[in-house]
Amino acid sequence: MSILTPQPYVVSITDYKQYALNVGTATEDWSDAIQRAVNDVAQKAKNSANNFESNIQGVVTFPIQRFKIRKPILLPPQGIVLEGTSISSVVLDDIYTGKFTFVPCTIIEKTTNTTIGARTRKARGGAVTDDYNVDAFFLIDHSDNSTNYNSSIQFLTLYSTAPKQVRYGIYGPRTTHATFSNIQTYYCDYGFFTFDSWMTSINKFFARDCVSALCWQDDGTNNGTGTSLNATNVWANTAQVGFDITLLNYSTFTSCGVDHVKTGTARAYTFKKCNGITINGCGAEDIKGDVFYFENTSAVVNGFYGYLIYGAATTRGTSSMIYVNNNSNVVMNSCRFPNYQTTDLSTTNNFNHIVQNGSEAMFNLCQLPTNGNSYVSYSNNSTGIYVNEAGTTTCINVNGVIYKGTMANGLRRMQGTAMPTTGKWTAGDIIENTAPVVRGNAGSRYIVTGWCRLTTGASNVLNTDWVQMISYTGS
Repeated sequence: MSILTPQPYVVSITDYKQYALNVGTATEDWSDAIQRAVNDVAQKAKNSANNFESNIQGVVTFPIQRFKIRKPILLPPQGIVLEGTSISSVVLDDIYTGKFTFVPCTIIEKTTNTTIGARTRKARGGAVTDDYNVDAFFLIDHSDNSTNYNSSIQFLTLYSTAPKQVRYGIYGPRTTHATFSNIQTYYCDYGFFTFDSWMTSINKFFARDCVSALCWQDDGTNNGTGTSLNATNVWANTAQVGFDITLLNYSTFTSCGVDHVKTGTARAYTFKKCNGITINGCGAEDIKGDVFYFENTSAVVNGFYGYLIYGAATTRGTSSMIYVNNNSNVVMNSCRFPNYQTTDLSTTNNFNHIVQNGSEAMFNLCQLPTNGNSYVSYSNNSTGIYVNEAGTTTCINVNGVIYKGTMANGLRRMQGTAMPTTGKWTAGDIIENTAPVVRGNAGSRYIVTGWCRLTTGASNVLNTDWVQMISYTGS
């Protein structure tokens, strides 16, 4: 008995040259040729027994060549492979002037901002409509109320010469088990954009002159946008928000970088409503705005390095190297953040780090900036914990009053000069008095050594919520 090994159904785009228009002229267009090749391999897979669980994988290969297209290419719901040739790379002559030279690779050049026309898909049980009438290089289709499965795009350079920037390099509203590797996008607002992409692998993905390299966006339902993303060697060069991630859970970013962020929102890494995010060995250079922004997010950052970080202009509003906001919990291990590089540093809106609105941040053996506005937090019930070779220091800002000390088993041992009158505290918290004064009469003199919390909550009444801790002097 023999077992048949499924073989992929492979076609070369050069076999479809007769469907390309005006090859070698200014109006060259391979759109129909590429679409026909995609449709053919998709039909071959669809005719197999189990549809997307097909024993046939459709593959369209591209040689080293520049292929001009005038409209997006639509990939089918069951998923196929688009595979270019060579390393799909460029040599950057001058990243500041934008001059670069392509080395031999497969280039898909979009020359117009044309869309495929009206096309929609239902999602979230019909609660959401995904609109495919958008300007993109590749549209990844999905069936109504389902996801695209197992699409793969690799070794392609997506280069726009359209009158306006192409909106999307790869537009995939609902994908799973997708793979994007050795991809470069030039002059696309978004390198990869999705409302829901899980079990996705992105490797060696480069987006230049973009709004964001990767964007996981809320579709308005406040449901999750995906899980189990593995992004490795992703680089956003000259972006507004290098990584713009919302509602993503248990996912990892490794060896990623964001450079030259100075316009628009001006943030290198943004995570909103995310949980279980791990960031390993990533970095940012030449940033004029926030390096990290976390909102209602839990994350761990390991070995991050920053370079040439600038304070944002006052007109931009509050900015920070590390901005931890709205009930976020962030741990940063062995990270290095330089001082701001500008000589026109505003002390009113540029913060070294902000921890506010019920957030907690822990910094383990990190090199932190020392200039700029050094507030650890400027909102009630937020905590910054600093661990170095000298031990652990906890900082908490309560309505503008900074307390420093330690935290153990959830209880604070802080230092201050007066009993707190605002803020949420836990029974057992202690404030040690750093400005004791001898009080009382001869024979019964004493000092107030601090204040002990009796209740858990936001009320702050002496002898109800707090009691004085007293030590007699013996005189």
